Amino acid sequence: DLQHEKSLLVLYRFTQLFSIVTQLMPSKMRNCNNLLSISLGAAVVLHQTGAFVLPQRTTLTHGSHSSESLRPNTKFYNSGTDDDSSSDSIPSDTDSDPQPPAVESNNDEIASHLKSKLYQLAASYDRGFAATPKARTEANKIIEQLAAVNPTENAARGIDGNDFSDDVPLKAIWRMVWTSAFDVVSLGASPIAAPSAIYQVITDPPIATNIIDFIPRAQSFFPSSSVPSSLLRAEVTTRASSRRGAADRVGLAFEGVKLQPIELLGQKVDNLPPLSVDLTWQQGLIDQVASFVPGLENLSSEGKDDADAPGYFDIEYVDDELLIICQQALPQQAQGGRFALVKVDNYDP
Repeated sequence: DLQHEKSLLVLYRFTQLFSIVTQLMPSKMRNCNNLLSISLGAAVVLHQTGAFVLPQRTTLTHGSHSSESLRPNTKFYNSGTDDDSSSDSIPSDTDSDPQPPAVESNNDEIASHLKSKLYQLAASYDRGFAATPKARTEANKIIEQLAAVNPTENAARGIDGNDFSDDVPLKAIWRMVWTSAFDVVSLGASPIAAPSAIYQVITDPPIATNIIDFIPRAQSFFPSSSVPSSLLRAEVTTRASSRRGAADRVGLAFEGVKLQPIELLGQKVDNLPPLSVDLTWQQGLIDQVASFVPGLENLSSEGKDDADAPGYFDIEYVDDELLIICQQALPQQAQGGRFALVKVDNYDP
């Protein structure tokens, strides 16, 4: 305890003073009684004034046990203090050594910075429709860096819609802000219609609907106040599914296409009947005859949940703000087209 430690310290100082007095005292006066009297008196005086030196505490560790050793002449201690906590406040020589700060990469800050750069590219190059090769390369590098800090594991979970869980990372309305996919970028080359907003709606898994709004090309040249607006909406309905052995891969099976006029020269025409094409009957017919007609087995729905079955996209990054996917590469492509989409509240025209 503390009192026992103080007694040991007084004894320790007594032995030090005894050695000093022995060296300084003339040989004629040097006898046992004189030495003991002077040394003990000096030690008592130092103890009463509270000015004796407290040896510093260091911890010696051996295996799972630790012990304390004393080293002299390092810190001063006030002997008049009886609070046990004072002994705990005595710093050791290791306390004065600066500890290097832990270096931890903040993935949230990294992702925020990368997303900002990607949004700037998207705004500068019209979502990728006017992108140069250099801009596409830069966007790919940013996306690869984002993929390295993707906060969501098993991003395709719940996409089958079988578990009735809200833990579905893709369940949302997503609006495209960037793409390098040729089948979408080529839509911008039409001299008649220009692509407007593009959405991927996954509010009721496993149904995923791709929406593309088209406006007349001439309409994009003039202010909206001077030209009556027209808009045609194309919807492609697909059925999404998870793929075995690929936690971030989503398979797609086309089920239908619909063309719906929304606005014509400033007038609402969304009550007109849409032009729809149902594709599910074709798949059903193929499934029925696939076993009898050579070459159709690859088009059958059997084995569609295999990881490498045709028709899928890979999730490279997803959080509560941004979704980045890479579609299946065609045979002549080294890499499939990429899409970056932000979460929005609705897909109203």
